[in-house]
Amino acid sequence: MIEQLMVKDYILFDHALVDFKNDMTVITGETGAGKSLLIDAITYLAGGRMTQSVVRQNKEKATLQMVIETDNQEVLTLLEENGYDVEDGLVIIQRSMSAQGKGSVRINQQVATLSFLKKVVSKLIDIHSQMDTIQLMDEDVQLEMLDQYAGTKKELEETAQAYQVMHRHEKELEKAKNETYSDDELEYLTNALNEIQNAAIEEGELETLQDKIKELSKSQQNIEDLSETIYTLTKDNGILDGLYSSYKQLHKNGSFDEQADQLQNHYYQLQALSEQLSEKKEDILHEGDDLDQLQEREYKIKKLFRKYGGSYRTFKEKEVEFEEKIDRIIHRQDLFEKLEANYTQAKKQYDILAQALSQKRQSVFEKLSHEIEAHCQDLMLSNARFRIDREEKKASKNGIDAIHFMVSMNPGQPFSTLKQSASGGELSRLMLALKTVFQTREGIDTIIFDEIDTGVSGKVALAMGNKMHTIAKEHQVLCITHLASVAVWADTHYLVKKVQEDEKTTTQIKAIDENERLIELATMANGEASESGIQSMKELRRSVQNG
Repeated sequence: MIEQLMVKDYILFDHALVDFKNDMTVITGETGAGKSLLIDAITYLAGGRMTQSVVRQNKEKATLQMVIETDNQEVLTLLEENGYDVEDGLVIIQRSMSAQGKGSVRINQQVATLSFLKKVVSKLIDIHSQMDTIQLMDEDVQLEMLDQYAGTKKELEETAQAYQVMHRHEKELEKAKNETYSDDELEYLTNALNEIQNAAIEEGELETLQDKIKELSKSQQNIEDLSETIYTLTKDNGILDGLYSSYKQLHKNGSFDEQADQLQNHYYQLQALSEQLSEKKEDILHEGDDLDQLQEREYKIKKLFRKYGGSYRTFKEKEVEFEEKIDRIIHRQDLFEKLEANYTQAKKQYDILAQALSQKRQSVFEKLSHEIEAHCQDLMLSNARFRIDREEKKASKNGIDAIHFMVSMNPGQPFSTLKQSASGGELSRLMLALKTVFQTREGIDTIIFDEIDTGVSGKVALAMGNKMHTIAKEHQVLCITHLASVAVWADTHYLVKKVQEDEKTTTQIKAIDENERLIELATMANGEASESGIQSMKELRRSVQNG
């Protein structure tokens, strides 16, 4: 249930804090006072679209907050799975909107998205307005309501999944039937597939090649350095020649044998080093031959990738695509038979599930009709008859049933659709009867009625108020109304009024006591609170309280 609603700097409100109870609460006030603004605030806190127009004039931002207490395990699990902390079943929703149009959404002080907010609140609160009454004429809405009543969630999911499978196989079969191939196309596909497969490109090969090429490219500088060093050692009159000449000179002298031997040793060491450097250079030059091969392989892979999609993944996808197309051409008849078998099997499974879904829906037709007619009786639609017509439609994700809610509002009147037979006042009452039946099965905690009593008055309005009060025994009910005959049933009554001070207009809301309530009810009924009007409302209050 909604425990509390707070608005600040919101349209006509400076600040308002409303504490709700788990009962039937009505909000009344003169036309234009702003009573529907509070329901709009709840709509925004339920994920409705909000713009900077909600910000009170000359204020920086509007702030809305709603505190909900719930034991709905589905909602609590949904919040927990998405990382939202919930203590004692309290869900605190906050929205703000700046004058510049920048908004924020939070659930229990944590940032949330509007889509997630809608998902959460839709399982807890149902807001019903005159527009929803009009939507009742939509046969898709009627089917949704029927499914809620019949409890077909599992069957609907299974049917939808089977439909997707069947639809996919149907498209594959149609595609195969519409495909035409020539000998030239078969030749192209075969050559392309051979080109892909002969290339034998492995995943990650291009990246590995590029790393190796980068490494080998650095070897060119190494070759240049080695060549210069070898040349310095071995050139005519170079280091080796100089060492050898010096050795020969000392050895010939005979007086410097030790030093001559040292020069000879250095000569042989440098000669060995020169040979080692030459061998290293040959190795690098050989790797240079590998570099040419690697660059050639890199070029080929890049060329094939450009030709067949731009990446290894798309390259391999093309291989599969070409294989399948070639297989379709060569084994065309076999393929048709396989695809037809797949489709037939998928359709058979869909038909079984769609029939089971249809039977479950049809099994509640009679019971649902009786329940709605009983509630219509309570709402002074004593001659109303209700039935559900069904006809089979083309297979879809929600089954094979086209559903029509049919009514007869007067004796001898044939059944017809809601749009054809129900007046505005009758449709409002019929919708209330439907809400009474359907909403109790949805797990909704709070039901909000926003001026759905348009077009009714007197005893009919009294009956509608009674029905809302009946719903309030199981659910929290909030009601915006302009009819005293509806408001008289409320357990709690809030009055909204517009106040003007110093050329400033502000809307205020307050809970009114019993005496204030009688004055408000008399004003609603008669346009003024005369003594006789107040006495009349006092007697009506006593009557509805005593049943």
